[in-house]
Amino acid sequence: MDVPERRVIGALLLLLGVSFLAVGIYTGQLDEIVKMLEKTFKAVT
Repeated sequence: MDVPERRVIGALLLLLGVSFLAVGIYTGQLDEIVKMLEKTFKAVT
């Protein structure tokens, strides 16, 4: 894969993540998202 193709795939994944975050905020599930992020970062560190 060339660099431009990787950039397009990265941009699409970023857009997908932002979209899911927006949907989570809109539906009022922000607390659940924060808990999942805390779990993830605790596992990493």
